[in-house]
Amino acid sequence: VLGTKLAVRSGTKLVVAGGLVALAAGLAWTSSASTGTSYLTIIGQMVLIGAGIGLTSAPATESIMGAVPAAKAGVGSAINDATRILGATLGVAVIGSVYASIYGSRLGSALSAQLPPAAEDVAHKSVGGAFQAAAQLDSGHHAALARSLHDAASKAFFDGFSVACLVATGVALLGAVMAAALIPPQPPQARTEAGETLSGRRGSSVPDTPTRACCSC
Repeated sequence: VLGTKLAVRSGTKLVVAGGLVALAAGLAWTSSASTGTSYLTIIGQMVLIGAGIGLTSAPATESIMGAVPAAKAGVGSAINDATRILGATLGVAVIGSVYASIYGSRLGSALSAQLPPAAEDVAHKSVGGAFQAAAQLDSGHHAALARSLHDAASKAFFDGFSVACLVATGVALLGAVMAAALIPPQPPQARTEAGETLSGRRGSSVPDTPTRACCSC
């Protein structure tokens, strides 16, 4: 709601670029997360990220829909949905791959040579699997090995998570630059309608009948 009101007052370009900067700031802050991060800090990170998305989403959609005539509103809506779905899919794939690569490499170099192969395979699949394997080792009276696996998986997870958040931060900042450079201050259709309205008012204020009469004389 606030993003839409600000876009009307300050222009779409400024609000969308500012929202992406806020999103980038939230992601950069989130990249510092660790096992000691408090819930209050997490709330602040999520609020900043959510505010950035909220400031960006509605004005950006309005910019797309305002760039097409009313008769082609369905086309504009389809393009908006397609770009959003494509971006979400690529985001999950690329950022998820970055995380998984960092997690796997950091975990592999930190695992103990005494770790059973089955536990190692499970740990490489996910951090949740690593914690489960550590719990099983602990229940099997291998407390030191369990603690080693748990700590290694936790550190590898946060290493991958941090790098993934920083990659997302870079993408958001790139989006902010592109928004500032490419998005018009107001939707083209709104500018055209405003121009037509102004032109119509000017035309109606000066009757053209006397002019024709003067030419005929």
